Amino acid sequence: MGSNEYLKRWSSNKIASIILTTFFIVSFIEITAEFNEDKVLVWLTKPLILPLLIGYYIRRSNKINPYFLIALFFCWIANLLFIDNTWNYILFGVACFLVYRILVIIIVLKKVKMPDLLPLFLGSIPFVFIYASVAIFTFSTIGDSLYLFLIQGVFTIFLGGLSLVNYVLTSNKANRILFVSTLLFAINQFVFILRFYYEEANFLQAIAMAFFVWAQFLLTKYILHTEKQRNRYLIVNKLKEVV
Repeated sequence: MGSNEYLKRWSSNKIASIILTTFFIVSFIEITAEFNEDKVLVWLTKPLILPLLIGYYIRRSNKINPYFLIALFFCWIANLLFIDNTWNYILFGVACFLVYRILVIIIVLKKVKMPDLLPLFLGSIPFVFIYASVAIFTFSTIGDSLYLFLIQGVFTIFLGGLSLVNYVLTSNKANRILFVSTLLFAINQFVFILRFYYEEANFLQAIAMAFFVWAQFLLTKYILHTEKQRNRYLIVNKLKEVV
């Protein structure tokens, strides 16, 4: 029985590794397509990125979090809307990404300790600086629609401050992964907005996508790591009850 369980786990991990490798290959092709402004290749590859990551998460997760899957679904819809690159679709995409961000915050709040207001405020300052820079550089180009991006920015600033404070107070692997992921997401959105201001939009779009891929992968690793930690905690508690 133990041998069968080991083989089953080995097979599952091997499939997960294949899915993850495919995820990075497809992501690299998509980023290259963004740089070369190859819309056909972007349409062929971008819709596959998050489904591959979802597949990887499902294969590796001991207890699948349905809220995380719903969050990734909204993020996937947002990515599809961003492909068209017209203003109306981008606004709808930002709205979907806002739902994604709120769901991620809800998930994270169940896994970390909420700090006091002062440390949270201090931890949010670097992320406030990023979004203030976005507002200053792009308001004349984006106009009133910038407020929708800034509303999303408020949630990202909150998550950024939360992840930074928790990493400073408890410097463990999970908090480090979450902080790096949140930082990459913030930089991704900064670069994404800047592409409306500069002429070399394809170069900035490729960079933004690269940040997004790594940020989303690290967030998935964070979710998996915390699930694994919780599973170990439950096993230890059961052993204590037996003893």
